[in-house]
Amino acid sequence: MNLPVGLRGRLLAVLLLLLVIAAGIAAVAVPAYVLYDRYDEAQTVAQERIDRYRRVSSQRADHQRALDLLKARESARFFLKNSAPNLGGSELTDLVRPMLEANGSRLTSIQPPTVKDEAGFRVYSLSVGFNSTPSALQKTLYAIETSIPYLFIENIALRATVPRGYKPPPNQEPEVSATMEVQAYGPKDATRNPRAPAAGGTGTTTVTGGKG
Repeated sequence: MNLPVGLRGRLLAVLLLLLVIAAGIAAVAVPAYVLYDRYDEAQTVAQERIDRYRRVSSQRADHQRALDLLKARESARFFLKNSAPNLGGSELTDLVRPMLEANGSRLTSIQPPTVKDEAGFRVYSLSVGFNSTPSALQKTLYAIETSIPYLFIENIALRATVPRGYKPPPNQEPEVSATMEVQAYGPKDATRNPRAPAAGGTGTTTVTGGKG
């Protein structure tokens, strides 16, 4: 291969030199740019994380004040006192039964309480059956929903005890039959079995007596 001489040869030599210089620059600049972009992105992510931690840290005082406010309100009174499942179930039963009888409802059946763990607490459930007039039913439900510790009515079923079209005597209200599940939250004792029934025995206990 014969290389051109003269002016063309010099131009070709300059062009080749420029290509070599450009390749050298590219070999250094491209990796440097890639590394710079990668480190810049990592720095941005780290800075955002630091800013987020600073925001959380700046809210610590607000969170502490909120915790102090909750403690000042004695939030423990909204929960059952007992941590043992059997005692917590008995406590729930002792709360619900007097509420029914004190508000004119007539207890007909009560099942043993059950207990399960939920978000660091124990949830106690008590199924009861009772008969009451509409006005007594309203008072009973209001007493349960406004009680302390907090009680929650999970579900309720109402059935008429008289046929359709029945006309009661003057100043008398027909009774309705109700079945409902009442729940309450209590502290969790990690040393006990959270799946154990809250009261011994199975089945339904039928109450034949009236108000007591």
